[in-house]
Amino acid sequence: MDKRYFFTSLSIAFAIYFFAESYPSGFQQKIAEGPSFLSKQLSSYLDDNKVNRDPYAASRYSPEDPLYAPLLAIQYGNKEKAESLLAPLVEKGDSEAMFWLAEITYGQSIYSGGTAGELFTKAAKLGNPYAAIRLDSRDSECTQYIGYHCSEEWGEKGRVILKKLAETGDARAGYALFQHDVMLKGGNRTAVSEESFNVLAKAAVDGVKDHYYYPLMELASLYHQSYSYPIWVSRSDTDDNTQVLSEKDRGILKNLYKLAAKNNDAYAINLNLPFARNGENAVIDEDYTDDQILRTLTLLSTVYKYGPAFARTSDSNRSALILGAAWAMVDDFNRNDHSFDYGRQFQTYEYFITNEFNLNFLDDSELEKAREVSKDLIKTLTPIIYLDENQTRAF
Repeated sequence: MDKRYFFTSLSIAFAIYFFAESYPSGFQQKIAEGPSFLSKQLSSYLDDNKVNRDPYAASRYSPEDPLYAPLLAIQYGNKEKAESLLAPLVEKGDSEAMFWLAEITYGQSIYSGGTAGELFTKAAKLGNPYAAIRLDSRDSECTQYIGYHCSEEWGEKGRVILKKLAETGDARAGYALFQHDVMLKGGNRTAVSEESFNVLAKAAVDGVKDHYYYPLMELASLYHQSYSYPIWVSRSDTDDNTQVLSEKDRGILKNLYKLAAKNNDAYAINLNLPFARNGENAVIDEDYTDDQILRTLTLLSTVYKYGPAFARTSDSNRSALILGAAWAMVDDFNRNDHSFDYGRQFQTYEYFITNEFNLNFLDDSELEKAREVSKDLIKTLTPIIYLDENQTRAF
């Protein structure tokens, strides 16, 4: 073969490969169109600016549900309590309880994978699609921790059920499908197909109707980070490697973030709102985020979010710092078997006040006042369950 012909052919092959790899996927092209379609489909929800008075509007479970207490224990980091509450439900054949007991079991030690795998398998055999896709051998997390329980067949069986549920308007199932697609693409959200985008978009709209905001927040995150043009622009317009958002898109995203916040979605408020105000593409201002975090403290918040919020709103007002300390005590009370000792959350709060904001911390009399206030605050709590099969990590 002529060497020039060989190298020419090789160069053409490389060029074709590079073009194919760099050409935007259907997902990227759909993202590039912008979030306008969401504002149209959700106009009636976006136009309503009232805060939802139901504290459990976005909660996965209500207090009367059997899984409420064990999931709350997981969110507070009390796995032993969660295990004791889940065990009786597992014995009764509750596949959701099996899923959650498996979730908090695997990864605890090198010996726990087998137990978790058995629980996931039992739940999958009972028709739980979320347990089935957790057993997909194409997921490295499954093969790493659960081993021989994993198979591609389980993943496909789970997908069949999820697709049927998603088609009927089940947003949780649709979001699970999208996340599974991302897993199959090695974790690259922008590599999935236009079909996957449509599944996510449908789940986002369906989710708003049922106060399930994970898919909407996922979509808002993709638009916010401007994943629309990952390859055609060689130089980013911002410091965080994203493209500058138009004022129109910025306004739409702002309303989408606020939609989840006004319906008391604690996960969106504590994680997505702070994210939405960062960088040059900020769509939410700091004051709004602080207001929402402080407004929803009774729903279950975290000290690393409300600590700075109290510090920023305190100025010379010591009562704000006292109230913040009281909430830190409540946080520790719930996480440490109802002990009022100054625990990790309180220590974190003190760190924020003294080191991050250079304010004088509470003296003994102020600490005692905070302690008394915390006892009254505990009576006001209406903690929601933000964990679900698609978001299993507590914040």
